[in-house]
Amino acid sequence: MKKILAGLLAGCMLFSMTACGGTKETSSTPAADAPAAEASAAEAPAAEAAKPEKIVIGGIQDLSGGSSVSGVAMNRGAELAIADINALGGINGVPVEYICYDVKGDPQEAINAYNRLCDQDKASVVIGPPISNIGLALTETAAQKKVPIVGAFIDSRVTKKEDGKPQDYMFLVQPTNEQSGIIQASYLVDVLGKKKVAIFYDQTNAFGVSQVKAFKEYVTSAGGEIVSEQIFKSGDVDFKTQLTKIKESGAEGIFAPNYPKDNTLYCNQMKQLGMDNLITMGGLEFAPPFLTTLPDPTIVNNVYFALNCAFDEPQLQDLNKAYIDKYDDADTVDDISVKVYLAYDAVMLAAEGIKNANMSTSGEDIKAGLEAIEFLECKSGNIGFSPETHQPKGLSMVMYKITDGVNENLGRYVPEILK
Repeated sequence: MKKILAGLLAGCMLFSMTACGGTKETSSTPAADAPAAEASAAEAPAAEAAKPEKIVIGGIQDLSGGSSVSGVAMNRGAELAIADINALGGINGVPVEYICYDVKGDPQEAINAYNRLCDQDKASVVIGPPISNIGLALTETAAQKKVPIVGAFIDSRVTKKEDGKPQDYMFLVQPTNEQSGIIQASYLVDVLGKKKVAIFYDQTNAFGVSQVKAFKEYVTSAGGEIVSEQIFKSGDVDFKTQLTKIKESGAEGIFAPNYPKDNTLYCNQMKQLGMDNLITMGGLEFAPPFLTTLPDPTIVNNVYFALNCAFDEPQLQDLNKAYIDKYDDADTVDDISVKVYLAYDAVMLAAEGIKNANMSTSGEDIKAGLEAIEFLECKSGNIGFSPETHQPKGLSMVMYKITDGVNENLGRYVPEILK
């Protein structure tokens, strides 16, 4: 197995490209004494007259911070999508340039990078990170700049306002926090039959907090009981006090929707406390390549998680091969994160939005173009955006179980309430 560290360093070394200025439009400016030329220009299709020389798609990802495993994966997925688009001649014949900045997992860095992409690099659309805290921080700035962000932040507040209306320039490519929380709660209670449930999560992490409410509501509505709710905050490294309280509560399962670095500490300490026989229902951050980042993957046991797609699904095979061929730290599909597929899909959806906007580079036109996507075959499933929420419609998830450091595909699952 090649070292995952090499991939992270490669991601961190991603260049910050020089500002590329505004996109140039082809135009025809006939002289007053050239009526034939004037007539020719008038007859040209409007879309062709406004066709840009290139399209800039931006990226804001954590390439060196606490969530860099996910950020590097997102960046690579975007790179592969851009390469595929350009190999086919670009978007309707227009080449695409991709510019990504390392935001180090910091919301203010993300705002600065987004402003730079909009003002200096003239990006028409931006691929956002799988970090809800950053998505929440960007909503107001995106509404001001009017450049759409297509991201994997699952907190529904990133895409939907309190009044139910959509956040105008924010779009999501995977199930929301509520949907994910319900799927995991239903599987734990209805399928695995665990009625006494504990919750362990980072109170400063919007990704986890956003799922807890829906998870708790489903468990109690399905006849289950929350027997212990333990919290920690970002930067904490000793969870033994909280885990001991969970052990004493008589919990049959634990919901732990946390980031990879926290999951590593969690699994180690569960093992040390003799609690690794207890079922954990985790978030996407338990998905590959999580196990490959551990010195001893076998410490991870009895962990279930919901994933957007299965790695052996037919539509992923060409992309899996391209990924393994391109990146030195990837030997098998176990080295590929689902975030690769999400970012690939985000770019393809952005390209479809641009096509729907008749190749306009205006953020307002592309927003309307994204809202018009009813169905697009993507790597993680068939995606269409709801104009009312800017969230995807009709996505199911695949359930996985980790036993002694080995992932097992349990098949797709959708609870009745979401069908």
